[in-house]
This record gives sequence, C-alpha cells and structure tokens, in this order.
Amino acid sequence: MSAYSLKQFSVDVVRPETAAAVVTIGGQLQLDLALENWSSGIKAKLQRGEVYWDLACALRQIAAGMQPQSYLEIGVRLGKSSAMVAATAPRVNIIAFDLWLSPYAGLDNPGPDFVRRQLKIVGHQGEITFFDGDSRETVPLYLAAHSEVRFDVVTVDGDHSDEGAWADLTTVVDFVAPGGYLLFDDLIHPLHTLLGVWRRFQVEYGDRFEFVENLTDLHGTGVARRKE
Repeated sequence: MSAYSLKQFSVDVVRPETAAAVVTIGGQLQLDLALENWSSGIKAKLQRGEVYWDLACALRQIAAGMQPQSYLEIGVRLGKSSAMVAATAPRVNIIAFDLWLSPYAGLDNPGPDFVRRQLKIVGHQGEITFFDGDSRETVPLYLAAHSEVRFDVVTVDGDHSDEGAWADLTTVVDFVAPGGYLLFDDLIHPLHTLLGVWRRFQVEYGDRFEFVENLTDLHGTGVARRKE
C-alpha cells in the first residue's frame, strides 16, 4: 500500500477524469436499470462540466492513489463498488459480506457467483471471499478469527438502520490499517438517517481519523482516513 493523503484525495476525486473512469468501469459490468440510470446521470454531469463524486468515484480514486492490497466490503449486491477497486488495483484481495436479500430495495440481488463474474470482467486477479448472512454476526465472527488482519480500504454499505450501520462501523474501525480508508455511503438518502450515524462516528473517532464528505451528489458519501 502506498501512502495517499486525504488532502490529495480531495483534489483528485473531483477531477472529471475520476468520474469518467468510473463510467468506463461501470460500462463493462452487467447493470440493472437503477445502475444504468446512475451511469447516465454521471455522463450528463460530465457533459455539462459539473463536479461530481460518489462512493464509486471515491473507491476508484483511492484505489488509484494507494494501490491497496486488501479490501473489506459490507454490502455487495451487483459488485459495482468492488469492481471500482478491483479494476484499478487488480491484485487486491477482497473480503465481502452480504445478506443477499432478493429483492433488495426492489432490486435484484443475484449472489456471489454473479459478483465473481463481474470482477473477472474488469480484470480482477486477486482473491475474493464471501461471507453470507447478517453482518452483525458474520463480520465480528470473521474479525475475531483474524484479529491480526488490517485492511487498506473498508466500505460500509450494508444494513441501513442506524443501529445496524453503527454496529458495522464500530466493528471494523480497529481493522482499518494506519493510512487506510473507511467509506460510508447513503448519508442523505431520503429513506434513511445515516448522516446522524456518520456525525456520531466523527465525534467518537475524530482522534483516530480525518474526514471528508460529499452531501451534494447522489445520496451522500463519507470518507475517513486513519491517521498514521
């Protein structure tokens, strides 16, 4: 893992090249209607010369900036987020957790084999291991059995209840490597109240992390870098 500062990330993530790269990666994937609309929305903003970044842009740029060796993801669905990391850092090893509820928010949730194919399409060469079930059970069990592991990048995008999201964040927080990144999605989603969870996390862990967020694009994205 190469050092990659939050200050540099904040400059790089708003470059149009970052959003354009995300559209390119997304164009290789099998997307449903919701994600097709997401991709079309980014293209429209690029054509208008507007600044845009979301979780996918953040992950792609972090992967480009630091070339992570390890990535943990809670909430997988079609593998869009994992693909941003895998396409940019092909040798990254991925640990992925999902309940695989289908439909999920009215959308298809096809499962691990589908995601494996998605990542293979974008050139992933590392390992990916899936853990199926409730993240409040599977993530603590995995981390208890691998207490020495530290991850370069972690995404929390699973249980969207305040209690579930807080449990996921606080379970993984000690397993983010120094200089590594923790990402949290859907801060301002109209059906959830996760901004309050993010604010609480900033207060309780502000001595260990530095933060940047986007409360404008899509449903809001929070990024935390663990201090070295």
